[in-house]
Amino acid sequence: MRLHPLAVIAAAALAGCSPARPDPPKVVYVTVEKTVAVPEQLTRPCPVTRPKQRRVEDVVSAYNANVESLTRCNDQLDKVRELR
Repeated sequence: MRLHPLAVIAAAALAGCSPARPDPPKVVYVTVEKTVAVPEQLTRPCPVTRPKQRRVEDVVSAYNANVESLTRCNDQLDKVRELR
């Protein structure tokens, strides 16, 4: 006795021999790198002050000006880092 192929498939399906169900789709989050333009005020060079003469007052004045300039430059770099 020979069985018809459709009868074999129908019997297998009724017996619960259907193929396993695939997993449902999963949400995948992908980080996308984006290049941003750095504002011009953050890329300006920071001024360097040199003493005009070798007097103590001139050296101290240049030092104070350079500390202020360095602080401003570090603030600019912090803002650039925030753009990442």
